[in-house]
Formats: sequence, C-alpha cells, structure tokens
Amino acid sequence: MKFKYFIIALALLSSLFVYLFYRTEQTVVNWVVIQFMGWDTFQEIRSGVNAKIGLTGFQVYSLPEALWVLSLTLLSKRYKVRFAAQEISLVFLPIILVLGFEFFQWMHWSNGSADLNDLWGALLCWALGMAVFPEREPKVYLAESLNIHALLCAACYAVVYLAHVRHL
Repeated sequence: MKFKYFIIALALLSSLFVYLFYRTEQTVVNWVVIQFMGWDTFQEIRSGVNAKIGLTGFQVYSLPEALWVLSLTLLSKRYKVRFAAQEISLVFLPIILVLGFEFFQWMHWSNGSADLNDLWGALLCWALGMAVFPEREPKVYLAESLNIHALLCAACYAVVYLAHVRHL
C-alpha cells in the first residue's frame, strides 16, 4: 500500500517538475512559484535545468497529464458518487476529464491543442492504474469518507487548476 503512495507522489512530482521548468510561465503553478522566489531567480534556475536536462515534446506536453491520470486513477479506485440516482465509480472520472479537455481543445474552446499523444498517454496510464494495485476495500462514497486518502484524492483533482494557463 505504501508503494502505491510512492508511485502517486513520484508521478505528481514528475509532472510538477515538467510544469515548473518546461511549460509556460503563465500556468498558475509557475505564477505562484514566481511570486515566492522572484522572476530572476526562477529564470536562472529554469535555464540551468533546461541546459542540463533535455526533454522531448511528449515528455513536456503529454506525459504530465498521463501521470496525473495514473495518480488520480489509483486514488479514485475506492470511491463512488451518486449522480441522478445512479452510483458511479470515480475510477472513470480521470479518463472522462481527459476526453473532455481534449474535446474542448479540439473545439478551440480552451487553451492548448488537441493531441492524440495526450489521449494515448492518458489511456495507457489509466489502464495501468486500473490493472495495478487492486482495491481491496469496498467502494465508499467520497463525500462520506473523510480520511487522509479521501483528502488526497480530492486534492489531486484540485491540482488540475495549477496547470491552467492564466490570461494577463
């Protein structure tokens, strides 16, 4: 069980690394970091990391989302929600969100561009999350289960906002 949380932490920290050092400064997470450390310090650290570690387009633009999907899938497995008198497992929400994000990008209703690599990476990580670490506990309603796991699950969904590109 602890290994599952190690995988989740590693995936989310890897995504954060990419966002901080390779994505636009206009993302919320980068804006927050710049507010704390200042623009010059941020740029100096970022330039040093970029000079030492070269990443591919897939690693910069598709992998962070795929790793987020893996983390959310592992965290969501034990939860369900009630929607229109139906019980729905939250394990499907990460892939539904990705499909929604890509659709909105494809329709040019949001920032970014729709990309098949994003879809394939997310589908692969979702399937991996479904296959690895089977959930041994019975499914419970997220809203009725206030514990550290539920809070981590909710926080992981909230992290999506940090990847949002701010408009100045």
